[in-house]
Amino acid sequence: MKGFTLLETIIALAIMTMAFAAILGTISGSINASARTHEMTVIEMLAKRQMVETEYKFEGKTFDEVKKEDGGTFPEPYSTYRWKSVIKEIEFPNLGNMTKNAAGAAAGGDNANSQIADMMSKLVYQFLSKAIRQVTVTITWMNGSKEQSFEISTYWVDLNHEFQLSQ
Repeated sequence: MKGFTLLETIIALAIMTMAFAAILGTISGSINASARTHEMTVIEMLAKRQMVETEYKFEGKTFDEVKKEDGGTFPEPYSTYRWKSVIKEIEFPNLGNMTKNAAGAAAGGDNANSQIADMMSKLVYQFLSKAIRQVTVTITWMNGSKEQSFEISTYWVDLNHEFQLSQ
């Protein structure tokens, strides 16, 4: 008698079914990863676009002339994505006490050096606080029933900001 028994056929079908299930699982994972990669590429592109547009709005203006917060939605085909930009002043630590202590210790307690170091640190603190801003662009979208967000930040320096020698 030639041919396969019913048991051999069932075992062969079970092995093929498991192999096909594994192949389908791998393909499904690849498709999901590809879709997620495409989505993140679109989001990155939109965030970069919005950062450049925010920079164009700033061009030729001082920090005081630019809106601190702005937002909206993107045009079609990206209308499901929203954006928000925030421009905020950076809080620098006041190095006055640290430089005062360091200058005083290095000069053997010389009060004049301590006052100069304190004045210089205040001037640098004031200049940096007025000349540098942190710009953050946030992209939000719905992923199923959950809201997702992606955020990028950069720092802008106003090189035209005047350095004032007042305390």
